[in-house]
Amino acid sequence: MAQVTVSIKVNSNAKEVYIVGSTKNLGAWDAKAAVLAKDGVVSKRFEEGTKVEFKVLDAKSWDAVEKGVNGEELENHAFVATKDVKQFEINVANFNA
Repeated sequence: MAQVTVSIKVNSNAKEVYIVGSTKNLGAWDAKAAVLAKDGVVSKRFEEGTKVEFKVLDAKSWDAVEKGVNGEELENHAFVATKDVKQFEINVANFNA
């Protein structure tokens, strides 16, 4: 398994940050099973070669999903877990209000 660290920088006043995604250990797209990112960093293990997609929420609800600078919908963040991918960093401009 490749160890991938996902670092999230949030450019908002969010008090809590959650990650929900395509893999079982990221909730399998169930917002109720979202993973709390403490201090903006969450570390999860993925099998090498796994394509991982995810979104960022500021609450355990799809009503609080991240948005673009102008409030637009965003594509999923995605990466393939490999030995070369140790960190995946994103900036979040807004959340759905």
